[in-house]
Amino acid sequence: MNDAETAAAAYLRLIERQGAEPAVVLVRRQWLRRLTPLLTQLPKEGGAYRQAVDAFLERIPLADRAAALTCAREFYYFWLGDVQRLAAMASSGSFSLRQVDLRMAQSLDGLLERMGQEGFGRFPPALDLYLGQLFESGTDTMVLAGYERWLKALLYLLDGQPHRPDSYRAAVDALLLHLPDQGERHRFVELARAFYPSWLAFPSAQDRRGSSAA
Repeated sequence: MNDAETAAAAYLRLIERQGAEPAVVLVRRQWLRRLTPLLTQLPKEGGAYRQAVDAFLERIPLADRAAALTCAREFYYFWLGDVQRLAAMASSGSFSLRQVDLRMAQSLDGLLERMGQEGFGRFPPALDLYLGQLFESGTDTMVLAGYERWLKALLYLLDGQPHRPDSYRAAVDALLLHLPDQGERHRFVELARAFYPSWLAFPSAQDRRGSSAA
């Protein structure tokens, strides 16, 4: 096996040990068999990896791309051989062990259009609380409107998912696929990281009831 194939085998062993179902391991093995040939002889750096992942995702059906991106994101540090980062991720439970099925569209506008057609408005208290904090801190209203658009799309993707960190990570990956501009992707990732504590602390009433029942 080459380095990428060896790294793929190590990634699959880890998620299997951590409790991923055989069906999840099987699907990710199939995805990595498509990704690893694209990594042959690439320099071990982020830009080259992102280009390979972009080419890989083009070969994946739209409905599966978010989960495939999550797999590729987690595999990155195995490919790099970054043992210290991998140990930290493993100890913090940062690897996804289930497939998260999310609504996907061809673009952010398409996703928001679908949200509007469904009359979706089940946003948790976290949204108004977070946007209110940004408003009070002096965030420009145009910037605030853009943030609200992104966060509403993110929460639409999260609707019906367990209120868990792995659901949030998967939804962030999914929304990134709706943003073609690299600068927008970077800004959205920063926003998603900043919003995460609010989302975790102030869920919807339904999610709070679910947590209590658990």
